[in-house]
Amino acid sequence: MKVRFDTDAEHINTFVSDPNATFDVEVNLNERSRGFQWFFSFYVTFAADTKGGAAEDAILLLDEPGLYLHAKSQRDLLNHFEADFKNQILYTTHSPFMVPTHRLDTVRTVSIAEEVGTTVSNDPSGDARTLFPLQAALGYDLAQSLFIGPNNLVVEGVTDYWALSSISEYLNSNGGGGLRGDITITPAGGAQKIPYMVALLSSEQLNVLALLDHEKDAKTTRDELVKSKLISDKNVIFIADAFGSSPPKEADMEDLIDPKVYETLVHESYAKELKGVSLKVNDKIPRIAKRFEDAFKTAGLDFHKTRPMRLLLAKMGTDPKQIVTQDVADRFRTLCEVANNRISAG
Repeated sequence: MKVRFDTDAEHINTFVSDPNATFDVEVNLNERSRGFQWFFSFYVTFAADTKGGAAEDAILLLDEPGLYLHAKSQRDLLNHFEADFKNQILYTTHSPFMVPTHRLDTVRTVSIAEEVGTTVSNDPSGDARTLFPLQAALGYDLAQSLFIGPNNLVVEGVTDYWALSSISEYLNSNGGGGLRGDITITPAGGAQKIPYMVALLSSEQLNVLALLDHEKDAKTTRDELVKSKLISDKNVIFIADAFGSSPPKEADMEDLIDPKVYETLVHESYAKELKGVSLKVNDKIPRIAKRFEDAFKTAGLDFHKTRPMRLLLAKMGTDPKQIVTQDVADRFRTLCEVANNRISAG
């Protein structure tokens, strides 16, 4: 950062610029954001005094530092505290991004009660409002470690994640053919959220591959992703790729499972609701999950595809050969090979 002072009679103007930015433009400090003004003031005030100045050995007590900073900038501020200050720093915060999750031994919770007054605790105690920043910080870190990596395969929903992750792991443990170990499967939480997840990951300069269902709306999603330049065309693959040169008209992740196996999963996971009920499955409906959704609706029942897929996940841990027939293994190997090659090319 460059700083230039301009004196004009009784007035002093402070101009700042960033030589590393795309456009190195000087801007009056008064016109910068409140967050930047706070950081500049903090840095100027404490940097000199703590390095050979009067506050060199002082304990710094800060109330809600970085309150107006962007969340990512708050993380940068936290790193700045640790890397550039030898002083002990005590600060209060309600922001999850100001919680040092790698040094939880330094975190204290503060509660106020009429009977006992203020209580400072080493343990994560207090009401929901007190614990929220800590819970949110840990949840964010957990999500980053579980579902985000240098190479990300974005899938539509959690059921896609369950099936692909478990069967890929099974293949890799039995001769190979699953996803590479450095690929992280990231569920978007629904087809409509895939563009947001892709944008989020791409902004972090990570490799991103999107896996979409094989149906009309998914192709529209692909076109929108490519048109908005969030991702290139070769970084979008479809479930249909698992079928090689003979793809069905439409397909979801559930269509990679043997139809008889999926039917068994449905009947076992809905055993209570289906007792005494005869389902009429319309084989003309392209996707198997949609066929059972229609059959359940006709029978006056609700169908949620998470239930049979949750049972699939359980069986993959106890009796995977019941799920992974030869045809299923071949389809998942083909899909994983496409994903491995595309993300390498990207």
